[in-house]
Amino acid sequence: MPSGGVRELTVLSEFKPFGLTAEAADGGNSSSDDYHYFLFDPQVAKQRDEADELDDASPLSSERSDHELFIRGNRIIWSTGLRVYKRFSLPSKVIKVCWCRMGDMSEALLCVLQVDRLTIYGIAGEMVSVPLPHAIASIWPLPFGLLLQRAPEGSLLTNISLSSSNPLLSARDVFRPKRDIGYSPQNNYTPTHIFDFTTRNDGTSMPSHLILKDPLEDPQITYIEERGKLNLMREFDERTIWTSDLVPLMASYNKGKMQHSLWVVEVNNSNLEAVKSKSSDLITPAMSTKHSFRRIWQWKGSQTAASKVFLATDGDVRPIICFLLQEQKKLLSLRIQSLEINNEIVYDIKPDMSWSISAIAAAAVTVTRPKARVGQLPLRDVIALTPENTLLLHSGNLCLCKYILPFPLGKEQFLSGIKVSGTNNSIHDLKIVDLADAVEGRVNIVLNNGQNYRCTLRRSPSSSLTNECITAMSEGLSSSLYSHFLGLLWGDDESTYLANANSSADTEWESFCNVITKMCRKPSTTSPLLSDTVSHSSWEYLIQSKYNQQYLRSNFVAGAFPGLSSDFQGFDSSGTIIADTPNTEETFYVNFLTETLDSLHAVYETLKLDNLRRRDLGLLVVLLCDIADFLHEVSYLDHYKRDFPGLVKELGMSQNLFIPRTPPSLLRWLENCLQHGYGFASTCDLPPLICKDGTSIVNWARKIVSFYSLLSGADQSGNKLSSGVTCNIVPGLYRTREELTVLGMVGEKFGLQHLDLLPAGVSLPLRHAIDKCRESPPTNWPAAAYVLLGREDLALLHLRNPTKSVELDIKKTNLISVSTPYMLPLHPVTIPSSVADTLEMDSTKLEDIDTFEGSVADGMEHIFNSSTQLRYGRDLRLNEVRRLLCSARPVAIQTPVNPTASDQDFQQTQLWHLAQRTTALPFGRGAFTLGTICTLLTEALTVPKLVLAGRLPAQQNATVNLDPNIRNIQELKSWPEFHNAVAAGLRLSPLQGKMSRTWILYNKPDEPNVTHAGLLLALGLHGHLRVLTITDIFQYYSQEHESTTVGLMIGLAASYRGTMQPSISKSLYVHLPARHPSSFPELELPTLIQSAALISVGLLYEGSAHPQTMQILLGEIGRRSGGDNVLEREGYAVSAGFSLGLVALGCGEEAIGSTDTLVGRLFQYIGGKELHNDRVPLFSSSADEHNRNAGQIIDGNLFNIDVTAPGAIIALALMYLKTESQLIVSRLSIPQTKFELQYVRPDFILLRVIARNLIMWSRIHPSEDWIEAQIPEVVKNGVKGLGSDMDDQYEMDAEAFVQAYVNIVVGACISLGLRFAGTRDGNAQELLYKYAVYFLNEIKPICVSNGIGLPKGLSVYVDRGTLETCLHLISNPMKQVMAGSGHLQTFRFLKFLRNRNSADGHAYFGTQMAVSLAIGFLFLGGGMWTFSTSNGSVAALLITLYPRLPTGPNDNRCHLQAFRHLYVLATEARWIQTVDVDTGLPVYVPLEVTIKETELYAETSFCEVTPCSLPERAILKAVRVCGPRYWPQVIELCPKEKPWWNSGDKHHPFNSGVLYVKRKVGACSYVDDPIGSQSLLSRAMHKMSGLTQPNSGPASSECTGAVTVDQLVSTFSSDPSLIAFAQLFCDSSWSSRSELDFQEFCLQVLFECVSKDRPAMLQVYLSLYTTIGCMVDSLISGTCLASDSLSVSSLKIALAYNEALSNGRLTTSRGEIVQSVFLGSLKKRVEDLLNSLNLTADFHAYTMLGKWPTDGSNGKKSQTILSWYLQWHSVPSPLDIKRAVEKINCTKIQPSIPLLRLVFPRTDITAIDVINSFLVSSKVED
Repeated sequence: MPSGGVRELTVLSEFKPFGLTAEAADGGNSSSDDYHYFLFDPQVAKQRDEADELDDASPLSSERSDHELFIRGNRIIWSTGLRVYKRFSLPSKVIKVCWCRMGDMSEALLCVLQVDRLTIYGIAGEMVSVPLPHAIASIWPLPFGLLLQRAPEGSLLTNISLSSSNPLLSARDVFRPKRDIGYSPQNNYTPTHIFDFTTRNDGTSMPSHLILKDPLEDPQITYIEERGKLNLMREFDERTIWTSDLVPLMASYNKGKMQHSLWVVEVNNSNLEAVKSKSSDLITPAMSTKHSFRRIWQWKGSQTAASKVFLATDGDVRPIICFLLQEQKKLLSLRIQSLEINNEIVYDIKPDMSWSISAIAAAAVTVTRPKARVGQLPLRDVIALTPENTLLLHSGNLCLCKYILPFPLGKEQFLSGIKVSGTNNSIHDLKIVDLADAVEGRVNIVLNNGQNYRCTLRRSPSSSLTNECITAMSEGLSSSLYSHFLGLLWGDDESTYLANANSSADTEWESFCNVITKMCRKPSTTSPLLSDTVSHSSWEYLIQSKYNQQYLRSNFVAGAFPGLSSDFQGFDSSGTIIADTPNTEETFYVNFLTETLDSLHAVYETLKLDNLRRRDLGLLVVLLCDIADFLHEVSYLDHYKRDFPGLVKELGMSQNLFIPRTPPSLLRWLENCLQHGYGFASTCDLPPLICKDGTSIVNWARKIVSFYSLLSGADQSGNKLSSGVTCNIVPGLYRTREELTVLGMVGEKFGLQHLDLLPAGVSLPLRHAIDKCRESPPTNWPAAAYVLLGREDLALLHLRNPTKSVELDIKKTNLISVSTPYMLPLHPVTIPSSVADTLEMDSTKLEDIDTFEGSVADGMEHIFNSSTQLRYGRDLRLNEVRRLLCSARPVAIQTPVNPTASDQDFQQTQLWHLAQRTTALPFGRGAFTLGTICTLLTEALTVPKLVLAGRLPAQQNATVNLDPNIRNIQELKSWPEFHNAVAAGLRLSPLQGKMSRTWILYNKPDEPNVTHAGLLLALGLHGHLRVLTITDIFQYYSQEHESTTVGLMIGLAASYRGTMQPSISKSLYVHLPARHPSSFPELELPTLIQSAALISVGLLYEGSAHPQTMQILLGEIGRRSGGDNVLEREGYAVSAGFSLGLVALGCGEEAIGSTDTLVGRLFQYIGGKELHNDRVPLFSSSADEHNRNAGQIIDGNLFNIDVTAPGAIIALALMYLKTESQLIVSRLSIPQTKFELQYVRPDFILLRVIARNLIMWSRIHPSEDWIEAQIPEVVKNGVKGLGSDMDDQYEMDAEAFVQAYVNIVVGACISLGLRFAGTRDGNAQELLYKYAVYFLNEIKPICVSNGIGLPKGLSVYVDRGTLETCLHLISNPMKQVMAGSGHLQTFRFLKFLRNRNSADGHAYFGTQMAVSLAIGFLFLGGGMWTFSTSNGSVAALLITLYPRLPTGPNDNRCHLQAFRHLYVLATEARWIQTVDVDTGLPVYVPLEVTIKETELYAETSFCEVTPCSLPERAILKAVRVCGPRYWPQVIELCPKEKPWWNSGDKHHPFNSGVLYVKRKVGACSYVDDPIGSQSLLSRAMHKMSGLTQPNSGPASSECTGAVTVDQLVSTFSSDPSLIAFAQLFCDSSWSSRSELDFQEFCLQVLFECVSKDRPAMLQVYLSLYTTIGCMVDSLISGTCLASDSLSVSSLKIALAYNEALSNGRLTTSRGEIVQSVFLGSLKKRVEDLLNSLNLTADFHAYTMLGKWPTDGSNGKKSQTILSWYLQWHSVPSPLDIKRAVEKINCTKIQPSIPLLRLVFPRTDITAIDVINSFLVSSKVED
C-alpha cells in the first residue's frame, strides 16, 4: 500500500467507562452488564453565553477531557475525566437521558425519562419532577425544547431499553443568550391541561408527539402540515430515531412502510388553518403558537431503522444529515438546503443532493477545520469504516485520507496478552470492526479482539498558523477549489500533513507550505486529480465512476470561478493572466493560487495587528512571496518586501503586460481613516475576506476596522456598517462616536487585554475612546462596558448582588473577556491605620461585657463591622447600646457583701423591678439589629436567651433567680419570649431575597411555642411569608396556639400588604366571630386574636377604600368583643379603628362610602350623641348581626365613648391623613371652655390633637409658637394662674387645666415626631428635647436651665404617674426624628431615663418599653435604617407608638403588644456607605445630594460625607460622587411610578446601603490623608527625579532614603505592573548615560501616567520610545536590530491620531492621552534620522528600476533603512510610478511636483520632490 494519504491514529488509552470504576469505589455491584453510558463534550453543559467566553470561565471546563454519563438502573453518574462530578439517584429505573435547552434558558438541563415521570435537573442543582399520566416512549432535544414521543397504546415501557447508539446530539459549540431560570430549587409540577386527554376513551385524540418548552409549563400539542392545513400529529408508527438541538429537524422510521423520513419542526403563528378535531376544544388559550411537523424527505428500501444518524458538513460547508444503514452497509448523506425568508429559516432537501458511501460504522468528527463554523453549526467531517475494515476520513463526498493503527501498537501499554511479531504484516491481524462515542476529534475504535481504545484523529499540539490558513482558505476559496486543496493536503502522495502522530507544529506548517509551493513550482507535472492513494478499497471505484468524471469536468471549465473578477478591484478581468492561458490545468492552478493569495493575505494583514504573532508573520510572508512570485504579482511582492526587507527575495520591475492588482493594506486604511474619515479610506485596502459575512478567521481585523469605522462616523444598518464590515453593538445610550465605539467593543467582546496585543499606534484611537467615556458614561450600559472603561464601581452597581457573594463571583467571570488579566486578583494595598486600630480594639471593646461569663450570644454580636467602625471610629456608643439592650446575661444587683434576710427580700424586689426592664429589652434590640444579617438557609435561626436572673458582683458574681413561689415566672416570660424571637427574626435582611419555604418549616418546632410565633411575625414584617402555601397556613392555625395565630396573621397581612389577597382575607375573617354567618358554629376566640385579625385586615386592604370592608370595620368599632374580659373592649375598638383608617388611608372624601353617614357614625362614637333607631340598618351588613351575642357597645341608648372614642378618632385621623380637611378638623375640636374640659377625658384630648395635626399635615412646624398655638386660651389662662393665691374653686379647675395642658403638649410633640420622622431635623430635635427636659424638671428638678416661659409646678395638680407617662411619650417623637442617627445628646438623655427609672423604683414595664424602643430607634438597624413619612409609614408608626403604655409584660388590654413591632413597615434603608472597589474597604467620600423641588422650597443641593444618611426617597432626586480623589458617578432616581424603592430590589445601592467607588490613581483615601497633603501632586518630586539624575551621585544612596519610587507608587495604586515597573528605578547597576536617560524618561512617563490615572499608557509610551531607540541603535551599531518596518507604520498611525486631535476630528474631555509634544518630538526625530542618511542612490534604483540594495554585508541594513524611508513617506511602488509617468507622458505634460502630488496624494512632499528630480534628470538624459 502506498504511504501517501495514510495517517496514523493517536491512541490515548484503552477505554473503559469510568462509571464502572466509580461504582466499584462506591461498593456497588458491577458484575452485571445492564448499564449504558455516553460521552459528550463539556461545552454541552455550559451556559449559552459561556460558549464564546474563555475556557476557564466555567467550572465544567476545568479539564478538556470528555464528560461521561453512566446509567445503571435508577442511578446516574456524571464524571469528568477521572473524577466524579455529580451523582443522581432517582425513584425508578431510567429509560432515557438527554441534554436539552428549553426556551431562552441559558442553562443546560439534564432530562431523565422514567416510567411515570420526567425529571429535569439544572446544572446549578435545581430539580423539577413532571408526572407523566401517559406512557412516553422517548425524549429528544430540539432547539427550543424537549420532544416527547408517546408510546403506542398498550405498549409496555418496561421493555424499552436505553439506547446508547444515539442518546445525545453531538457536541455543541454555539449557544444563545442567557436568561435566568424561573423555577425554584425543588418543585414537583403536574401539568393541568394537556393530560386532560386521558379522560377521553378515544385514544387517538391524543397527539403522538408533544413539545415541552419550559419545565413549569404544560407540554404543547404538535401538528402535522398536510396540504396547507394543520392536523393533529398522530403518527404513532413514526418512531423518532434522531433530532438536533441546533436545527429544528427530526428523523423517524416507519417499520410498517419500511420508510425513513426527515421532518422539519416549524413554529406557526398561524396562517395555516388548523383542522378541528375532537381535541380542539381542549386546546388551552396559552397555546398561541403551534408547532407543526413538515416532511421534507422520505426514503424506502430499508427493513430496519438506521443504526445511527448524525449531523456533519460537506465540502461546500453545507450541513448534511448522515444515515448509517448497517443492513445495506452504506452511509446515506443528505445535503440540507436552508433559505432565510422574513427572518425565518426554511429547510428543504432536493433529490439530487444526496450520495452514499460504503460503510459499516461512521461518526461525525472535527478534524480538518477545528475552529470553523457556519452560523450555529460547527464544521464536522465524517469518519467511516468500510466493509473491508478500512478507516476513511471524508469531507462531504470527498475522501481525504485513510487512518491506520500505529505500529507497533505498544503491546506493553495497550495490548496486554496479545503477541505482536516484528513483521509489518502482523498489524493486519488486528482489524477495526466498529466506531463509537465520537466527541470532537476523538473516537472509540473497537478491534476484532474485543479491545476498545480511545483514539484521536488530530494530535495536539497543532500549529495555530496552519489552522488559521486552512480556515481562511475554507472561507475564501470556492467550494470546488477548497475540496481539491483538501484532497492534496490530506491525500497527496508527498503530503506529510499530520501523517505521524508525534509530528510537531513546525512540521504541520512545513507540510502545508509544501502543498502550496508544489503547485507554484511544478504546475505542469502535478495532476489536479487525486492520486490513487487508497488501493483495494471503494475509493478506487469512486474515482473511476461516471459521476466523478462528470464532476471533474464541470469544475475545470473556464469561467467556473465566480467572484474572481471582484478580487481585481476596479480592473478589467479580461486583462488578467487567466484570459490568455490556453492550458486548462494551468488555469485551474492560477485561479486556485489567486484565491489562495487573497485568503492568506487577509490572514497576513490580520496578524500584523497582533504583537504576539510576529514570528508567524515571518513564516507566512515567505509563503506569500512564493505565491505572488508565481502569479507575477509584483505589487504584492513589493508590499511584503517593505514589511520584511530581510526575508523577501530580490525582485525587479515586472515586464508583464497585464494590469497588476494593488494589495490591500489594513494599516494604510486605518491611517487614511484617521486622516480623512472612513469615507475617504479606500475599500481596496480592506481584504475582501474581512467584509465577507460569516468569516471567523479574520475576526480580529474585522473588529479593529469596525471600531475605527464607528469612531470615524460610519453609518450603521443593523450590524452592518457603511464601511462594509459588520459589528455587534450592544444596546445602550450613546451621545458621541466614542461612546458608540465602546459599545461596539463590548459587543465584540474586545477587552483591555486585547488592546495590549495591538501595535501601540493602532491602539491609541481606541484608548482615546475609552478614556473619553470614562468620566461620565451613560447610566444604562451593561456592566461589561464599565469594566472596559476601568469603572468597576459602575459595573458593580449594575451587576452585583450584595447579599450573595457567590453569585457575584459567578457573574464576574463573564467579565473576564473585557478586563485586564492582572486586575482580577487584586487585593487591598494597605489597611488604613484608623481602621486597623479599630479592628484591634474589637476584642477589648467586648471584654467589658463578657468579663464575668465569657462570650454569650446576645443577638448583637454581628453589629460591629467595617462600616460602623468607619462611622464611629473609637467611639464606644455602639458597645454601650449593646450593653444596655443585652438580655442574655444576668443583670448586676448591688448588695452588701454579707446579706441578711431583709437584704434577700430586697434582692427579690430589686430583681423583680429589673426583670420588668429585661423583658422590655427585646423591643429595642429588634430595632437596633433590624436587617443587619443574612442567614444561611442550611442553618436554624438562633434566638438568644432571655435571662431574668441577677448576679451579685459583691459576691463573686453569684447568680440569683426569681423566687417561683412569689412570682409566676412562666407567665411573666410568655410574651417577652415572643418579643425576643421577633427581635431575633428582625435581624434578617429583607434584601436577602425570597426566603425558602423549606427553611421556615425547618425552624417549625414539633409543639407550638411563642418563639416560633415571634419568628413568623418577624418574617412576615420582612415580607418572607409569601412562600407559605395555604396548606401551611391552615396547619399553623389548626394548632390553636394563641401567639402563633397572632404572629402568623399579622405576618401574613404585612407580607401581602395592600394586595387584598382573597385566601388570606378569608383566613383572617375566620378569626372574627362577629362576622360569621348565623349558620356558622360558634367559636370562643380570645379578644387579642380578634384584635390581631382586625389589624391584619386593615393591612391586607391598606389604601384600597374597599367599601364592604370599611362598613364591617365601622361596625366593629362599636361592637363588644366576643370574649369575657370586658377590660379588653377598648383594645378591640382601637384595633378596629386602626384597621378602618388603614383601609381608607389618606383617601379622605375620595374614599368610596366616605359619606356623611360614615363620618357621622364615627363622630357619634367620639361624642356619644343619641342614636336614632331608624339609622341603625344603614350600618348593618346583614340581619345576622342583630342575632349575634356581640351587640353594640351602648349603655342605654348612648354609645360608651370611653371604649369607642379612641378607635374612632384614630380612624378619622388616618382616613383624612394629609388631606387638609378643615371640616373634619373643626369637628375634632379641642375643648374651649371649662365645661368641655370636664366633659372630655384628657387622654382623648391628646388623641384629638394628634388627629387634627395629622390631617393638617403641612401646617406642622417645629417651633414653640406652633405648640403654643395648639393650646386653647382657656387652658393657657388656667395654667398661667397657677400659684398660692388661688381660691378653692379655681384650684378645683386647675387640675383640669393642667391635665389638658400636658396632654395637648404631648399630642403636639407626637405630631412633630410623626411629621419629621427620620428627617433628623435639628429644630424639631431641639424643641422636643426642651419639652422633655421641662417635664423631667417638673417631676424632679435636676437642672437649672428649665424652659423659659413654660408653666411651673405642674406636679402639684397632677400625679407623678401622669407626668412620667408624658415624659416617656415625648421621648418617642424625639427618637423618631433622630432615628438611625445615634445622636449623642438624645442617647445621653435616654440613658439617664433608663438609669433614673431603675434607681427611683419607677421601672414599670410600659416606661421601660418606651425607653428600650427609643434606644433601638435611635440606632435603628445599627444606624443604617430610618423612618419614612409616607402615608403607610405614618400609620405604622402611629400603631407602634399608640400613646397607651402597658402596665406589665402581659398587658394587652388597650393595645396589643405585638403591634409595637409594626414600625418595621415604616422603615427604609436610607443609609449609604462607600466602598473602594479595588481594596474592598469602606472609605470616606464626599457626595452631592440633590432633593426635588417641593411646595416649600426649590430644588436644593448639599454635600454629605459618607457614611451618611440620605434624605427621604420621596424627595431625593440624585446623588453624585464628587471630589477630586474619586471617579465621579451620578445615580439618578427613577420616576415614582416605578417601584424601584421596594425592598425586593436588592441591586440598588439605596437599598443595599453600599455604593462602590473607584479611587483615582495618584490620590490617597481620606482615611490616610484627610487634608490632601500626601497626594502624588503634593509630594516633593525632586526626591524621585534625583534617582535618575546623572550628577546626583549614586542612585543607591537615594533609594535607601525615606521613600523610594516603588514605595510611593504602591501608596497610590495596587496595580502590580506599575509597582514592578517602578522597582526598576532602584537598580544600582544602571550607570551608563543611555541607561540613565532611559531611566529618567521612564520616571517622567510613570509620573505622567500615574498622576493622570492612565497606567495603561505606559506600554504605549515605551513602545513608541523604543521604536525610535531601535532605529537609532541599528544605525549606530551597524547591525540591523529590526527585521521589519511594521513599527514605522504603527508610529505613523499614532501621528495620524495626533493630527486628528489637533484638527478637531477627534475631541477629548480629559486632555490628550499621549502628549502631543512627545509625538511631535518622535516625528522630528525620525525625519532627522532619515534625512541624515544618503539614500539617493538606493532610492533611485528602487523608484526607477524596482531594485533593492544588495551591496554585500550591508545589503540587509540598507534594505531595512530603505523600507523605513518608503513606509515613512508612503512612497508608491515602482510599478505605480512607472504607470503614472506613462500616463503623464501620454498627455505631453512635463512632470512636476504639484502634478505628482495630485497623482500620489498620500506620498510625503519630500519623497515627491526626490522622485520629481529623478524624472527630470532622466528626461534630460533622454
